[in-house]
Amino acid sequence: MNDPLTESLRWAIAIGSEPERSTADWIAIELAPGTRDAVAAICDAVPDAAEDLDRLRLLKRGFKTLRLGGEHTTDRRLAARYYAATLAAGLVRHGVWISRQRTDRIVEALQGLADDDEVDDRLRAIASTAIAISSERVIERDATGDPRD
Repeated sequence: MNDPLTESLRWAIAIGSEPERSTADWIAIELAPGTRDAVAAICDAVPDAAEDLDRLRLLKRGFKTLRLGGEHTTDRRLAARYYAATLAAGLVRHGVWISRQRTDRIVEALQGLADDDEVDDRLRAIASTAIAISSERVIERDATGDPRD
């Protein structure tokens, strides 16, 4: 028997049952099954390095989509912070920028994240670590990343 619920309807029901979760959390849970929220999806590494990097790339694209098209300003702002955090995690854990943006723009976003007292301490810490790493050496671009980023 086919499941009569479409994915969109399933999301609407899930969001309605836990309204305290942000849209970014729902995106992270969908893109990184088994994680409890966006912070865990970004900060908790997967043991397999290639899988971890792929997951960060996927999360980055999800947060970018929400950052650009989120319904509410708060969703877009939080998505921008999570987007920056995925870039930081890519650098800290894999030694590459998972973006094609200019380094100075990335570092500026990371500094904003590191200075934001309203975000989780784990995200602020990973941003600070990435800033320190980027100030010590030139960082390569992720060769397999999306060329539009």
